[in-house]
Amino acid sequence: MIGRWSGLNESRVLLESYLLCSLLPAAFFLLPSWFEVSHGMIHRDGVVDYSMGLVAILLAPILETIFIFVPILEVCRHLKLRALWVVLCFAFFFEAIHTQRDLLGHLMLYPTMISMTMVYLAMREKSFLHALLFTAVVHEVYNFTVLMGSAYTYDRFFY
Repeated sequence: MIGRWSGLNESRVLLESYLLCSLLPAAFFLLPSWFEVSHGMIHRDGVVDYSMGLVAILLAPILETIFIFVPILEVCRHLKLRALWVVLCFAFFFEAIHTQRDLLGHLMLYPTMISMTMVYLAMREKSFLHALLFTAVVHEVYNFTVLMGSAYTYDRFFY
């Protein structure tokens, strides 16, 4: 996949990596949240903190890319470690530092982290700037989708 993405045009890479990142969370988190809310099972009533959403969408992906992805993946690249192990181990590490999730959440989002790691490595074959920008953009769009697409983000629906 890394070799394939490094040879594709940028818009195709963005689309494919975003879809790969979002598939499991959409199926197992976003859709169920709407079913629960539409059936009156969840009542949010003023529990929303939109400032955290803005940080998660705008700031966190940029900082995580600069301070986590770049140093670790550049060292791995310099050491010429095998891409498969870099992807699997870094994705595990990156998912593990997101401590706000339960075990099921970690298992569901591990493939998302694999996709983000692969997009960094694939775009790094083009340039450092490509890797930096593509990883941050995919991460931001993914966070936007998960936050704004979830029914739990909003105060009240269907009542």
